[in-house]
Amino acid sequence: MLTNEIAQILWPVFALLTVGAVLWITKSIYRDKRRERLILKFADYTAVLTFYMEKAYNIIHKDKILIYSLEATKLPDKEFNVYSREFIRLVFKLLGPVLTSEFLKFFGDYDTFTFYLAEFFNDRYEGDEIRKASVDHLMESDLEVPEELKGEPTIPTVPGQTPGR
Repeated sequence: MLTNEIAQILWPVFALLTVGAVLWITKSIYRDKRRERLILKFADYTAVLTFYMEKAYNIIHKDKILIYSLEATKLPDKEFNVYSREFIRLVFKLLGPVLTSEFLKFFGDYDTFTFYLAEFFNDRYEGDEIRKASVDHLMESDLEVPEELKGEPTIPTVPGQTPGR
């Protein structure tokens, strides 16, 4: 039987359980609303992220990679990895802590988000138009024979020696 004394002891426990249940339900509703907001605003989120990734890539490209592009050479793997990490750090810096936190929630965790950023960097590097144009130009210039070499082949001679000996 429930006496008045037992009811007074159990009342705070019941109140805590009720508050806990309400908080849990509220958190679940908030999490569902946040997921729904992320899905509905997917284009907006990706546009913001793409803007900052483009900006970071342009900075890294201009400061670190452009010389390789102009020389039509490929980055060494070690430097590619270093520049890829610098790119990721720069994206985080440009986004700031609030947007970084939002995108970590958007992607689920740090590893997934950094993998996405590294893939963007890799795709942009592989599609480097400056390097492609430089390679094409080098290949075309390698195929062209200068006019002075198109005539009779000349045999270099040592002064005082007759040709053919």
